[in-house]
Parts: sequence; C-alpha cells; structure tokens
Amino acid sequence: MRLSRRWLRRAAIPESSLDRTRLVAMVVASAALLTEFPQLGNALRSPGYLRLASASLLVMFLILLGTYLRGRSSWWTAVPLPLLIIIGGAGLEDPVATIALAMSSMIVMSLYGSTPLWLVRAAGAMVSIPAANAISPLSGDRVMHWNSATVLGVLPQVLLMSVLTRGIYLSLQRQERAVARESLLARAGVAMLGVTDAEQIRGIGRKTADEVVALSPGTALIVLRRAPGGFEATTVVGVPPEIRGRVLGLEVVTDHRVLAALAPGFKVWQLDSLGADPAAAEVFIAVAGRQRLRPEVLDALRNLSHQVILAEKGCQAHADLEHRAHHDHLTELPTRAKFLGAVGRALAAGRKTAVLNVDLDDFKQVNDCYGHAAGDELLVQVAGRMSAVTAGRGLAGRLGGDEFAVLLTDLADPSDAERIAEQLCAALAAPVTLSVATVTVGGSIGIAMAEPGITVTELTRRADIAMYAAKAAGKNRIEAFPPAQPMAA
Repeated sequence: MRLSRRWLRRAAIPESSLDRTRLVAMVVASAALLTEFPQLGNALRSPGYLRLASASLLVMFLILLGTYLRGRSSWWTAVPLPLLIIIGGAGLEDPVATIALAMSSMIVMSLYGSTPLWLVRAAGAMVSIPAANAISPLSGDRVMHWNSATVLGVLPQVLLMSVLTRGIYLSLQRQERAVARESLLARAGVAMLGVTDAEQIRGIGRKTADEVVALSPGTALIVLRRAPGGFEATTVVGVPPEIRGRVLGLEVVTDHRVLAALAPGFKVWQLDSLGADPAAAEVFIAVAGRQRLRPEVLDALRNLSHQVILAEKGCQAHADLEHRAHHDHLTELPTRAKFLGAVGRALAAGRKTAVLNVDLDDFKQVNDCYGHAAGDELLVQVAGRMSAVTAGRGLAGRLGGDEFAVLLTDLADPSDAERIAEQLCAALAAPVTLSVATVTVGGSIGIAMAEPGITVTELTRRADIAMYAAKAAGKNRIEAFPPAQPMAA
C-alpha cells in the first residue's frame, strides 16, 4: 500500500524537469499504443495470433508504465520489448506501422538506464520493424517485404528519435545532478555553521561526500591529511573502507600507483592540494574515476573540502577564544569563573568532591626583592607544579594574584584529599630557581569536603576558612574544614 501511494504521488506530481519529461513521454507513448489496438487484424494472421498481438501490446504498455512509476529500468526489459513489438506489429493491418510501437518504446525507455542498455534497446527497436514485416509482409492489399525501401527507410527516423530523446535525458540528468550537488553543498555549509567540534564537522563532510559521490557513479574520494611519516587517509568514499586510517608514504602525492593499488578498478586519479603549496600542504583530496573524471564532480568535492577546512579553522579560532576567555594568560590555568563552573558541575553530578584553596606564603617578598617579572616567573612554575601533582586526579585553577585552588572529584575517601594536599604542599615548598635567584615560598592549603546539598559558594568559603587557619597556624601546611583551632573573630 505504501509503495502504491509513492507511485501514485510520483505519477501525479513530477518532482523535477526530468520527471516531467518522462511523464510527457509516457503520455505520448500511451496515446500511440492506444491508437494501434483498432488496427489489429492482419489478413495473414489467425484470430489466435491477433489475440496474442493484442496481449503483447498490453504487456508492452505495462512495462513502459512500470518503468515510469519505478523511475528506473532493468536489463531484463531489453529482450522482451523487441519481441513484444515484433509480435504486436505483425498483427497490425499495416505492419509498417510497427514504427509507432518502436518509437513509443524508445521515447520512454531512452529516458532510463545506462548508455550500453540504451544502445541494446535502440538496436532491438530497429530490428523489430523489419522483423514484424517479415512475419506479416501484407500491408493492406499489397505485399511489403522487410527489405523494401519503405520499411528500411523508416529505421533512421527511429534511430534519430532515439538519439534525440537520449540526448535530452543526458542533458536533464546532468542539470539535475548539478542542482543536487549545489543543494548538498549549501546544506552542508548551513549544517557546519556554529559547530565548534572539529570531528562533528568532519562527519558532516563525510556524509556530504558520500551523497556527492553517489550522484556520480564510478567516482571515489580519499582525503589525505599530513601525519608523521606521510599522509593518513581520514575519509574514504567509494573505495574499500579499510583504507581509512592507513598512513601512506609521502610519495603518494606524486605517484598515483600507490592509490591505484589500494583501490583497483579506478583508472584516473587526480590529487588536489586545495590551493596550498603541495610541498607544505596539510590536506590533499584524491579523486578517482573508473573511466574519466567530470570537472563538475571534482569542483564539487574541492568546494566541499574547502568548506570543511574553513569550518575547522573556525572551530580552532573558537577554541582559542574560549581558552583565552577562561584561562589565565600567565599560567594557562582555568580562571575563577571556569573553575567554579567545574565545581558546580561536579556537585550537580553528585560526585565525591573536595576543594583545596592554596595561598602562596611570602610571595610578596619575592615581588619586593626581585621585581614583578620574577614574581610572574614564580607563578608560572608554581602552576606547573600544581598541574603535575593533580594530573589525572583533579583540576587546578588560579583565582587571582597568588591564590590558587584545586578541584578533586571521585574521591574514595576524605583521606585521599589530604594525601594529595600533602603532596602539593611538599611540591610548593621545594626551592624554585628563577632567572635572578633561587627562592623558597611554600603554600598554605585549606581542604573542604562536599556534603549533600552544599552549594559552590559554601564549599569554596569553607576551603577559604581552612586555608586562613593553615596560614595562621604557621604557614606551609594543610588544614581541613572545620579547622582544629577556630580563627579569632
């Protein structure tokens, strides 16, 4: 039922110029076939044969109609159609009128299938006219042999009609494919707008490349990106999928035999560096064809690749801006806003969380004695030590000045936070070699463990209280909330 509705919709509402042309051809062919039924009645044929001829015309009509409704044809129709034309034509009062049957067949069938199939059908249609006259040489009240000038003279007309119809089909097909390619590229461009994930952009590019190549059978695409030791095939379309991920030597850029060995059957290969210097290009596209490459297909794949590359650059620019907006320009650690956002997400997820508030001891003396440049150098080295201690176990951030913080998640036990804090305290207490001197600062660390329902503000406030308690108790030490010795008001 669903298939029938689709056929009816196709017949009632042609979707394109080619579909409309096919509809007109089907209407003309149907009219021609209908006018042949009253002419059945060749004097040389028996009533049984005439019934067979009538059935042949009906089956011929059904094949043409089915081809139109399905929008495609198959090789199996190449043999029955000429036979049906011969049987039906031999039953006509004037077998020369078989030309109408042959032309009806070619007008419709020339708008479908491959060129080899069209050539077979054209030959079959031309042969069917003299064959029908050979079976029934009586045309009205006179004999008309199959090799007479009258019969053979109509064959060029059938061939010409077939060639013209085929030319219209190929022209409309190229036009529709061009429109489809432009539509695919426009849709891909819209889909990439605002996307900030490079892999998602490449996925859109791969999907679009699949659809572009599908419009041009016999075409293939391999995207090569520079990698250690050569070029990695990151996208493959129309070739064996196991090629994807393989790293090919640098010679692949100049020696296409490497690609031909990976994808047998493709005779023509063209590599494009997408406007970059081939010696330094980061990306190449390798487009292949089994016979030849159409320039419009190569242009479409080249334009799609440019879209992907530009979108990737946009992603990188967005990532750079995002990083600059949320990371300290000196230490490259997350800023207060990004750090607190991470704390909030950890609490919302219900993870076992702790916050360490870290304040450097005697940092002001370094600034006063050696200058702010030395102080900045010290902050950079401190950030490196914090990142090294917390790598894989937490997130370090700079809250401002000489104040830092660490977010610890997925803790098995509160003692894990204390152990990491002790390691951090020891790392900060180690001498720091600056360009002007070697200094020792250390750090006071406050620990606050999250509790059910606690807010970000309250958790960081508790860590801050514990940090000040550690500083008041002698510096370069750790203190957990609540502190053992409450600070004086």
